[in-house]
This record gives sequence, C-alpha cells and structure tokens, in this order.
Amino acid sequence: MIITLRSSIEDLLKSGTTVLCDRYAFSGIAFSASKGLPYSWCRAPEISLPSPDLTLFLDILPEKAKERGGYGEERYEEEGVQRRVREVFERIGVEMNEVSSGKWITVDAGYELDAVTEVIWNHVLPLYQSDPELPIQRLWEDLP
Repeated sequence: MIITLRSSIEDLLKSGTTVLCDRYAFSGIAFSASKGLPYSWCRAPEISLPSPDLTLFLDILPEKAKERGGYGEERYEEEGVQRRVREVFERIGVEMNEVSSGKWITVDAGYELDAVTEVIWNHVLPLYQSDPELPIQRLWEDLP
C-alpha cells in the first residue's frame, strides 16, 4: 500500500494537527515556470492538493538580498532567475487570493528579523482562533 504525502497531510489535518510546510506546492511551480515551461503544466500536478489556510510569501528584492551574507552561493541565487521566479510567485499569489480557497500574504522580508517575525505572527496567531472543523479546501480545483 502506497501512502502519499497528500493523504498524510489530510490525515494530520483531520486529526486536528497543524501542518506547516516550507514551500509546499508553490516553489516547484515557480521555479519550473520561470525556466519557460508552461504555467498550467507546472501547476497541474498540484491541483486538488489540500489548500493552505495561509501562505506567507517572504519577498525580498534581489538588491536587498545581496546585502545579506551568503547571497549567490546557491544555484538559483542569480538576479535574473530570482526576478523570473518572483514574477511567477506573484501570479500564484493573485490566483490564490482570487480563485482559490487559500489566503496568500506577501511579507516584505527586507526588514530586520524582529520586524518580519512580528508580521508573520500577526497573520499566524488568528489561525489558532479559527474553527478546526472546517472542511479541507483544495488547490485550484475550480479552474479549467
């Protein structure tokens, strides 16, 4: 019997467990589409996955990122790549807020750590006051 990550996430959510994911479905879409692959093709494998209640996109301008130590050490930390990926993330954010059940918040990660942390907590804490019995929503299931 093959247990998929999707079913594992759903089982955890149904049991009342909070699931935090770094990048989840969106990173693969953004990096693949930024290389010129068709956006709809990149998004297709993610359709109907559990939709996040909240997505926090930590956005930083490449110029600001360069001011921090270590920028450019990773393969994709090249300004042209970062700009293309950022554009796809912006598209995903618009879709998430307009036609999907998820809530996408762009956080300016160019500020100091304490300021960014405060913004993040201001968005995360209200989730703990929400109804844990809400049905699991799906990514892009209503799109053609």
